[in-house]
Amino acid sequence: MSLYGRFFKPSEKTHVRRVLDRTDVMTPVECRAYIMSDWNAMKELYKKQGKSGLVYDKEANKRFAEEHQPYIDYIDEVISRQGKSTEGDIQCQRDMQCIRDIIASDILDAYSPDGYGSTNYDDIKVMDILLDDTSRNITMWPSMKWASTWNPKTSEYQKLYDKYVELHWKLDEHADDYDPDLSIEQFENKQLFNSERKFKRAHLTK
Repeated sequence: MSLYGRFFKPSEKTHVRRVLDRTDVMTPVECRAYIMSDWNAMKELYKKQGKSGLVYDKEANKRFAEEHQPYIDYIDEVISRQGKSTEGDIQCQRDMQCIRDIIASDILDAYSPDGYGSTNYDDIKVMDILLDDTSRNITMWPSMKWASTWNPKTSEYQKLYDKYVELHWKLDEHADDYDPDLSIEQFENKQLFNSERKFKRAHLTK
């Protein structure tokens, strides 16, 4: 790929810088939560229909354990060394950089075309919000990315994903639904209010 500077703005951060700024401050506990989020998401994604409902795919789960457990073991070992000395804590931070880089690479995939050359623009919309608002829990990203409506255990993550896609259109100044007075906090408060109102209506009609 050649360098393309037609729309270059030195004041704007690249996707790489935005991701690294976010992942470089992740604690070992947050890194562990991210890896576990991906592990659990994979197990739920590969569930299959059994006689009494959805069941885990044992062979797939064995593979997922082989892929994720080494990261968890490494992080747990680093966590076990924390809090004993200033020098030790500094070394723990250095030792976590390899895990943060792995997480950063996974996040950057949201901005890259898939193996067929297609770009998932909804993934980009959701990730933009997770990166721009540091109060968002970015460790949930794998669970949101791989969520589905057919699995009851992941349907709430799918709803959250859809909510962030909707929110993106209201925060994008180039979109038809742009609302200059809206913030993420206001949007989520409105969503909560609407949910509570629907809940009350449902109970009043019983």
